[in-house]
Formats: sequence, structure tokens, C-alpha cells
Amino acid sequence: MRKLATLAVVVGGLAVAAPTGAQHTFGPPGQAPAPSDVRNHVLRVNLGVSFFSAAWYTCNYSGNAYESCTSGFFTSTVPFLAGPQVDLDLGGGMNSISAGVTVTIGQTSNDSYSADFQQFRTTTNYAIWEPTLDYVGKFGPPTEDTVGRIRIGGGVYIGQNGKAGGALRLGGGLSLLNTHRFGIGLDVVLEGGIFGSLVGGIQLMASPEFHF
Repeated sequence: MRKLATLAVVVGGLAVAAPTGAQHTFGPPGQAPAPSDVRNHVLRVNLGVSFFSAAWYTCNYSGNAYESCTSGFFTSTVPFLAGPQVDLDLGGGMNSISAGVTVTIGQTSNDSYSADFQQFRTTTNYAIWEPTLDYVGKFGPPTEDTVGRIRIGGGVYIGQNGKAGGALRLGGGLSLLNTHRFGIGLDVVLEGGIFGSLVGGIQLMASPEFHF
């Protein structure tokens, strides 16, 4: 009778421990077990700066009086950018579709000349909205703390006064603390397209991430 009671306790203990043990996948000796509920989706808030440049053609008129016209001059700016972005896994943790919206806020100053060849500077504050859609390919197993990625896609520029344009995007980055619920994303994205004229930029971002 005592042996049957002891056997029942052992079997009961194994039954309770089995679900807990099933939650882990054991690797080589000396390596910590990895959770089986790998988080392949990522929600981040992109924060950073963009090194942006463009060639402009500007003519200013006041009624019928010709005031100034300049062409081919060059302007550059370093605006601040921010916006949400989500990477949705397509299956297996290696391929994702990434959608987001970024707002770029900055100020640019342009030097031009009046009709009597006097130089003057015009300063403009601007805000540009950019919905984006990218394919994201990840490198490294999703059970690693650091996972690399590349992205390729496109964006639409929506500016002030109905101005619009678009660009192609190509970039790469890292997810740090990938196996944790919260992590950090580092990304570099190159953009090139048309926004009134030919434009190009480099976005540098360090972003908080939520893995789910």
C-alpha cells in the first residue's frame, strides 16, 4: 500500500511538471533554454534625424511685377523625425511586412537673388508626412538577443499646400534585446525620389521596440 502511495505521488509530480517542461526548448549543454513563445512581431516608435538635400527652382511673383527667379541652387537640412511602425511576421520569423507613418519636422534656409542682383535669404519651417510600406528580411534565429534586418520599400511624401511626392527606400538595422518584451531598434534608411524636384536623404534612427 505504501509503495502504491509513493508511486502515485511520483506520477502526480511528473504530470504537474510536464506542462512546465514543455514550455522550454533545451539546447547544447551550458546554454540557457529558450522560450518556445518566440515574439516575431515588432511595434516601434521611430526617433531620429534625416540628412536631406534637394535642388530647387523658385520664381517669386507679386501681381504682374516680376520680383526674383533663381534656379539650380542647393539647399540642405537636418530635420527631426518621429512616427510609429509595425513589423508583422509572414511566418517563420524571417520575413515581415512593415508599415508606418513618419513626420519630418525642420527648417531650411535658401539664398537667392532679386531682379537687381541683391542677395537675400528665405527661411521656411516645414512638416512632411510619409506613410511607408517595406519588406523586411531578418538575419539570425529569433531566439537570439540581437537580430539584424534589411528593408526595401517605398514611401509617399505629403507636404504643405497640397505638395506630394514619393521615394524608394533601402535600409538595414538591428533589434537589440530581441528575446525580451521591450527592446531597442537601430536603423539606417536611404531614400531617393521626387518631391517637387529630385530629393535624397539618409535617416538615422534609435527606436524603442515592443515585441509581441
